[in-house]
Amino acid sequence: MKDFTFDAYRLYLKTIQSTYKHILRFDEYLRLGRKPVSFAMIRHDIDRRPLKALRMARVENEMGIRSTYYFRVKPHVFKPSIIKAIKRLGHEIGYHYETLSDAMGDHASALKRFRQNLEMLRLYSRIDTICMHGRPFSPHNNLDLWRNPETRSRLTTNYRILGEIYLDIDYHDIAYITDTGRNWDQKRSNKRDVVDTNVLASLKNGMGLFHALKNKRWQKIIFQIHPERWSENESEYFIQFLNDTCVNLVKKVL
Repeated sequence: MKDFTFDAYRLYLKTIQSTYKHILRFDEYLRLGRKPVSFAMIRHDIDRRPLKALRMARVENEMGIRSTYYFRVKPHVFKPSIIKAIKRLGHEIGYHYETLSDAMGDHASALKRFRQNLEMLRLYSRIDTICMHGRPFSPHNNLDLWRNPETRSRLTTNYRILGEIYLDIDYHDIAYITDTGRNWDQKRSNKRDVVDTNVLASLKNGMGLFHALKNKRWQKIIFQIHPERWSENESEYFIQFLNDTCVNLVKKVL
């Protein structure tokens, strides 16, 4: 099986669908009082190439799956027509914020930008959850914007946000499966996209991932996917492979 292709993604989805009774969006999960004993949540970070996200959203919709798409507010990503189209397919739209990096660590400026960007997104979709963008080459960790309890309280009171998914989910018994770095190893080529979990979910390759999902190695999973990384033809595959390889080399140097 050739990994990081749409065919491979369909296989993963089919396996998740046959194994996990509950497939939740992040807004649905945060609204639940009593959480299911077993569940899967599928999350997409739209760092670039939003059209690829729309294609992936259509695949999920055809399979009867609803997931969550976190959009950056950058000209090459913030495409209202695509955001609205993904929303119409039944998926949740969230804000993939990076304003502390944009403001070079100035918290007051970062909060102002956050509000402005959130209001822009809300012109096209309801926004209930947010997720920091790692920005591995920035010296500033965007998650630091909400570590202060006073600032954190503004999320619900001032911004009407259910939660920041790195801070408001207890991951201790959840397997966090991510394609960051074009691999399935939590610690390899992964600078900031990490959670505090007791569940090991590092795999050698896609076949290992398939068998782990099929055999339900974990009761609870978050499947974190970057649509840009997944290809529908050979040329797309080769270009993205080169791009991911170069980025991983820079991360290793840093």
